Amino acid sequence: MAEEFFNSEWRKQNETIKYPFSSKSSLVNDAGMTIFEGVFVDASLYAIGGKDGTYISRIEVSFQTVTIWIGDSEEKFRASGTFSLVSMPEEVALLDAFDRPAGVLVSADARLNIFQSWAVGAYDFKSSQTEFAATVCIPTPEVGVRGFILEDGSFFAADVWLIGEDGVVLTTDVVMVPQRSGESKPYNVIRVDIVGDPLFRRRLCVPVDLFESPNFIKQIRVIHTGGEFFCSPDEFGNINLSTSNQGTPNNPLRIRNTGNGVVIEMAGKSQI
Repeated sequence: MAEEFFNSEWRKQNETIKYPFSSKSSLVNDAGMTIFEGVFVDASLYAIGGKDGTYISRIEVSFQTVTIWIGDSEEKFRASGTFSLVSMPEEVALLDAFDRPAGVLVSADARLNIFQSWAVGAYDFKSSQTEFAATVCIPTPEVGVRGFILEDGSFFAADVWLIGEDGVVLTTDVVMVPQRSGESKPYNVIRVDIVGDPLFRRRLCVPVDLFESPNFIKQIRVIHTGGEFFCSPDEFGNINLSTSNQGTPNNPLRIRNTGNGVVIEMAGKSQI
């Protein structure tokens, strides 16, 4: 089994100081509830979209669990971490509202026992009372799209396919965005072209099977006394049919277009 090594001297050194809180933090709220120095020996806070002034905004104590809320200058309940009063952890993992990792509070089971003496309830703190030191806060700006909120309110952040339909075409492109320095920086973007659906009338048919898909001619087979050959459409999808007097000066063959299609017929009087 792999062994774990801790810098015990470093932890002992932080038992008597306010770190990971700011030296200006009082660690006492308006109701007199105190977070003693040494309860937390270290922290790493990186909530996505977090602002300056990260602090413990609330501690909720129930009969079996404790929930620690982390806030900042913009959002009071940016992230939270919950642990059991029965089985104390070494670390308290923090998650944001979408269950994304937002940081960790480093402690020990003996240190977290202090919350067993707190009565059941919710205890609010101000930023001046529990603000963290700047060295444990890692800025993580909310840049770009990180996920989607589905119709049922759940958050989805796995692989996503964007598919254009109904005449919408999606492509990737590179655009140059001017910067404050005066230079331009390339960015990969998704380009959306709405070209329209040439078969929109078919989609309006109710029921859907009311429209019968036409079967277009893909090839024409010609059989004659010398054999047979095939005619295929040109690059524009056209097959041209025309008459000629090469075989006879009085060719009776006629080809004409009608509203129902192409008519091939013979001209002249019947001998019957």
